[in-house]
Amino acid sequence: MGSGSVSTGPGGQALQLIHLPATSNVAENSPPKTSVHKFSVNLSASLSPVIPGFPLIINSSPLTEAFRVNWLSGTDFEVVTTGKEQLDFETGPHIFDLQIYVKDAVGVTDLQVLTVQVTDVNEPPEFQGNLAKGMLTP
Repeated sequence: MGSGSVSTGPGGQALQLIHLPATSNVAENSPPKTSVHKFSVNLSASLSPVIPGFPLIINSSPLTEAFRVNWLSGTDFEVVTTGKEQLDFETGPHIFDLQIYVKDAVGVTDLQVLTVQVTDVNEPPEFQGNLAKGMLTP
């Protein structure tokens, strides 16, 4: 079951994060709400619903608020960018490990890791001073 920890519910079938652990890429300077990774939750044998507010990112390395979990429908979710922190390939970390935690109404849990790699985007050069104004001095 990867590097996560799982607890089982009544009947012994575990609540599981599906399509995790995984590695996904996101382009630097991506706007808020950019989809990074989609995943699902397989309910435990009790079929207890996931507690509202879960799954969520409980820890990241390095620490960041650049990502969050959004609910899509049913038991489908996605990790998206928040826009709270700029993802810059040149100046920031290139890899984030996000611990994603889920809990259902009877207390069954799962924890898995999503590794997010920030990819470089070819950016146009920015000129300063007279070059920015298009003026050249002889």
